Amino acid sequence: MEQTFINRINKSLMGRSIFLIGMMASGKSKTGPKLAELLRYKFIDVDNLVEKVARKSINLIFKENGENTFRDLETQCLREIIKVPSTIVSTGGGVILRKENWGILRQGIIVWLDINQEVALDRLKSQNEERPLLQGNNIKKNFINIFNERKELYSQADIRVKVETQSIEELSKNIIYEIDKKIKI
Repeated sequence: MEQTFINRINKSLMGRSIFLIGMMASGKSKTGPKLAELLRYKFIDVDNLVEKVARKSINLIFKENGENTFRDLETQCLREIIKVPSTIVSTGGGVILRKENWGILRQGIIVWLDINQEVALDRLKSQNEERPLLQGNNIKKNFINIFNERKELYSQADIRVKVETQSIEELSKNIIYEIDKKIKI
């Protein structure tokens, strides 16, 4: 990407952070670092931060303490992250379930990575054990149910970017172009 274009976007962003939201397997954790590199921003993965704070995996948090404890830790982490300007933040898929999180997310730019369901399910085949909300026999049914419960909340994002089979670099550039359109308005 052209450096003058990036410089103009950085100036327009004025240090606002960018929050990546979307379903599991939408590419938030993989796209975030590339997006941060292109924009010369910092990168934070909320799930990784929660694991560091809790000193255990998300699966273990869900198993031992339950989803509510995980969501509390997630919100605490968001409260700290928003204090750091110029950050790309990869959130967990359910971050949008709590109203108080929206107050934090709205302080930045919210980008919904809206993944094609078949692509997501294909990615999730190998990650089933890592996803506490997908436990059970029918991953597809669980995924679709979760998506249907969250779709309206995801749609409240500032920007929606369709995720198909594009590379991380292509997806990152698409996000930057969409941010550019958004901040010009």
